[in-house]
Amino acid sequence: MKLLRRILWYSLGVGLGVLLVGALFSDRDLECSYFPNDRVLTELHRKPVRGADSSVWAGLGADSSLLQAFLTLGEVDFSDSRTRTRHAADVPAYWIDVEFQGRTWRGLWEVRRDSAWLVQLTGH
Repeated sequence: MKLLRRILWYSLGVGLGVLLVGALFSDRDLECSYFPNDRVLTELHRKPVRGADSSVWAGLGADSSLLQAFLTLGEVDFSDSRTRTRHAADVPAYWIDVEFQGRTWRGLWEVRRDSAWLVQLTGH
């Protein structure tokens, strides 16, 4: 009987704790991936995108959904990229590849203080 009562009190405390944590932290955006590729894409995604104007996009047959694909599905090519850690770059630049609508796209993205710049875009 005492064991059952202890288990009940413990369950009640855990339940109230879970509800309290849920109420306090429900409005926060949780990120669970710390892989380098995901960290770069998250950093780019958080900043306003600038760079290649609409004439470049239109000339290649691209649209805004391609931009979204770069920032969510892209694969960063770290061997060709200029990073802060390996190259001591003031403005890191990452080559990102994405397979989108049957084409392979490659873009050079710079991570600046206030924005993410699409410097170069190629599609084949």
